[in-house]
Amino acid sequence: MPLNLSSTSLPPATAGLISAGSSGIPRFWATIWSDVMKTSLAPSTRRKHLSALDRLYDSVQRQRGSDCLDRLIAEADADALEDCLVGFLAQLRNEAAVTNVDKTSTWTSAVSFVSDMLRFSGTSGARASKMEARLLRIDTLYRQLAPNPGTPAPPVRALPPSVVEDLYEIFRPDSPRNPFKTEALRWRNLLIFMLLLRLGLRRSEAALLHTNSFKEDFDPEAGKSVHWLDIEETEDIDPRYEQPGLKTEPSRRQLPLSQEIVDLALHYIRNYRGRANYPYLLISQKAKPLALRSFGKMFEIVTGALSDRAKASLSKQGLESVSCHDLRHTSAVIRMRRYQDAGNDVDKAQEKLRVFFGWSKASNMPRLYAKAYFETRLAEVWDEKFDHFVDALRRTVPEAGR
Repeated sequence: MPLNLSSTSLPPATAGLISAGSSGIPRFWATIWSDVMKTSLAPSTRRKHLSALDRLYDSVQRQRGSDCLDRLIAEADADALEDCLVGFLAQLRNEAAVTNVDKTSTWTSAVSFVSDMLRFSGTSGARASKMEARLLRIDTLYRQLAPNPGTPAPPVRALPPSVVEDLYEIFRPDSPRNPFKTEALRWRNLLIFMLLLRLGLRRSEAALLHTNSFKEDFDPEAGKSVHWLDIEETEDIDPRYEQPGLKTEPSRRQLPLSQEIVDLALHYIRNYRGRANYPYLLISQKAKPLALRSFGKMFEIVTGALSDRAKASLSKQGLESVSCHDLRHTSAVIRMRRYQDAGNDVDKAQEKLRVFFGWSKASNMPRLYAKAYFETRLAEVWDEKFDHFVDALRRTVPEAGR
């Protein structure tokens, strides 16, 4: 598993995620690949790549009896490396068959790493021509192989309306069904729920937010104040083992905010966030930035509090629980419908969706959401249920509406 070097005694340039062997010494070529060739990767993406490389290093050690992958790359031993890749592919295929978990990203990272490092290590003369031919073979043959071929991608779907209704009820701070014990947890978790559902944030984006990420300015043309949310990375010290980060450069964006979300955020900051030595918005009970895993644990608890009717709807949708990404799916499907209802053609709606959710120009996600099955009743839940919710919120906490 990748190690996170985050000690304040280390220079900032040396901090971050590394791949290390059993002795704790950083692996040479994995470090070159991640710190020299892949410098623009977000921390979450870097962790996934390094986890895949750790698995490749371990596989090579089992196949050849020693931790020798760095040596094979340094010697440009293409025959041995191909053999190791074949063995690793067989391992991943067996795992995929047993666990029914997609291993494609792990395999892709391994092949990219081997190809990149063989080119980087360099050879000359006749051997260089031979190596380039071998690399072409690796690129064209192994990149087409998959550890779990024939497994279709799961369809993109919004959460069923009954589940959305149930979630609003469960997250309401004064609800008898709210499973969280303290008021501080209830208001913080409500804010998380609203950010993920209403704005479609990734959990890592929510974890990156600061208390000053909420911005306001006066619009002279509209004659009123406008609010927006800055989604960006900063240079602030982050003590979390699994550090959040933006997935792609287009993920850096500004999102317009409704007054209700602004009021909710201010109410949480002023009354329940407490004092912390970190600028991050979402804080744990120990006054530290909320860990990414805590987002998943929160929704595990909420799933357990769902009604039998809502759980049955989830099951029909092929889901066992509610996740952070399910809320992002729901937000994207609804926003796609709204763009179309506003008179935007499909292409224009997809482009608006791409900007709002921070997808790159090459991403196929807007097209998937354009095809997603959508129930009209879900839009009604989105609008009407939220209106009722805001009214109840104002009556429960009058200052939230000021």
